[in-house]
Amino acid sequence: MLSGLQYLKHNLYHYPTAFVSTILGIAAPVIIFVVYPIRYEMGYRRPLHIPKSFPVPNRARNFPVGFGDE
Repeated sequence: MLSGLQYLKHNLYHYPTAFVSTILGIAAPVIIFVVYPIRYEMGYRRPLHIPKSFPVPNRARNFPVGFGDE
């Protein structure tokens, strides 16, 4: 087991970006299947979606007059 730890240490010192990328890649499924259900059980709910357009009223539009834009 010690040789495995030495291998990990060697990769951490010589290839830090590859090592950290591998660790994050392994941790991502754990986060999806563990963290989100825990947050849901603790009472966190997703916020409502932000509207993407302004609601247009169901009436005739009153155009402004008297501003010199005739």
